[in-house]
Amino acid sequence: MAQSDDPKIDRFYMAVGERVRGARTAARMTQAGLAAQLGLTRSSVANLEAGRQRIPLHVFALVADVLDVEPHKLLPGGLMSTKTPELSALDEQLSVVEESSRDFIESTLAQLIDNPDAKE
Repeated sequence: MAQSDDPKIDRFYMAVGERVRGARTAARMTQAGLAAQLGLTRSSVANLEAGRQRIPLHVFALVADVLDVEPHKLLPGGLMSTKTPELSALDEQLSVVEESSRDFIESTLAQLIDNPDAKE
């Protein structure tokens, strides 16, 4: 089981926050407006969107309801498949690279990011 300080969990909450921000902006709602409807402070919404504050399940369901989106649309593909911002930024650059090379580069970077203390 993943530990609470696991980088994968941090990336998961960052990805959820990015999706909440996207849904909020698509709904043309401010952080303050969303906060008011959720009974939270604007800074709490900002922290949720940045992945700094972990969103409780009941608040997650309320966010989806207020933003009128299906809850699953606010979730990334999965805890293990959540990419870091660095890997996500590489997607566009690697799109022109041969697939086998791209897979190798992404898997190598993912291993280094997930286990930075690994020895050769």
